[in-house]
Amino acid sequence: MERRIKMKTLWKNPNHLHQKLKKPKKCQGSSTPIDGRLFPSPLSKTTVLQTLRLITSPFKAFQFFNWVPQMGFSHNDQSCFMMLEILGRSRNLNAARNFLFSIEKKSIGSVKLEDRFFNSLIRSYGNAGLFQESLELFSTMERLGISPSLATFNSLLSVLLKRGRTNMARNVFDEILGTLGVESDTFTFNVLIRGFCTNSMVDEGFHFFKEMSRFKCEPDVVTYNTLIDGLCRAGKVDIARNVVEGMKKKGVDLNPNVVTYTTLIRGYCGKQEIDEALLVLKEMTERGLKPNGITHNTLIKGLCEAQKLDDVRKILEGTMRWGEFVPDTCTFNTLIHAHCQAGCLHEALKVFERMSELQVPHDGATYGALIRCFCQRGDYVRAEELFDELWKKKILLSDAGCRPLVAAYNLMFEH
Repeated sequence: MERRIKMKTLWKNPNHLHQKLKKPKKCQGSSTPIDGRLFPSPLSKTTVLQTLRLITSPFKAFQFFNWVPQMGFSHNDQSCFMMLEILGRSRNLNAARNFLFSIEKKSIGSVKLEDRFFNSLIRSYGNAGLFQESLELFSTMERLGISPSLATFNSLLSVLLKRGRTNMARNVFDEILGTLGVESDTFTFNVLIRGFCTNSMVDEGFHFFKEMSRFKCEPDVVTYNTLIDGLCRAGKVDIARNVVEGMKKKGVDLNPNVVTYTTLIRGYCGKQEIDEALLVLKEMTERGLKPNGITHNTLIKGLCEAQKLDDVRKILEGTMRWGEFVPDTCTFNTLIHAHCQAGCLHEALKVFERMSELQVPHDGATYGALIRCFCQRGDYVRAEELFDELWKKKILLSDAGCRPLVAAYNLMFEH
């Protein structure tokens, strides 16, 4: 119990974790990796790296890292980088920062700080939503005389745009081109296009797309799919369609793929232009591309929202007959919700039973839609029966499936 309390303390305070791990601890039992009898001497680079990969606890990974020099192992850039990545991924960011600036000392000067170490921690800060810390680390890097690479700028751009700091991202991009003279690449523009589109600035994203030729950067499939997705989310589906047409003219190596067409289908379904969505599906199959589960679920959702349930039935019957598509929980939830919205509770219950026949698992959203529908009809007894069934199956405690809306159960609890 005392050991568990200590571990909790370490997790809550990453800096405390670093202080605790400065000195290697002796093993209390044979299960601890810090036991010379478990490893041959001297340790090889492969053994150290593989062990670091296999240790799931960052605490024990750091403990192992600090112990191996006693076995005659000299840390190199690979082992140091891996340890930094482990600390960053586990959000022990204070420990990661302290470790970064102790690398040269720990390696007795054999490992020099370079841009990729900073890039790793910049990304880790970004994943934790700490964009200010990313900027400070970038400034520290420059003060130490470590030249940022294009990968550094790409990481920083990604962090800033994820946090909606579009003006800062523009300034960083200008610095790439002007002050430091680093040449941007296709990945740089992909980050910019995705970032501006995600921040509802699709026109700015389109601007960067057109700028690519000026910088002699060729767009790839990811570039096109990112831009098409941004345009569709902004409701500019016809422009997105024109981008696809332009993509097809680029050459054999740059053809629209399943993601491209699925994105277009979602765009047209969002505007309830179902006929156009079906034409896109037809073009997709004619080009030899097989629709996947996301494609079918996207189209089915669009048809349901347009109340074209007969078309949904035809598509499901056709695709299931030929084994082209196996409906999942998401498919059936969409159908149940659509039938409930249309006031066809008996049809929704048929779909519910069909799920059991096909051994497709129900989730909280499945039950939620039916419970809400029963409550709206005043049948609270049936609603409570379904809730009891849901509770007995412990579905609400499961991480699988869709999370139900609290509003789906409010009517029953208020009764």
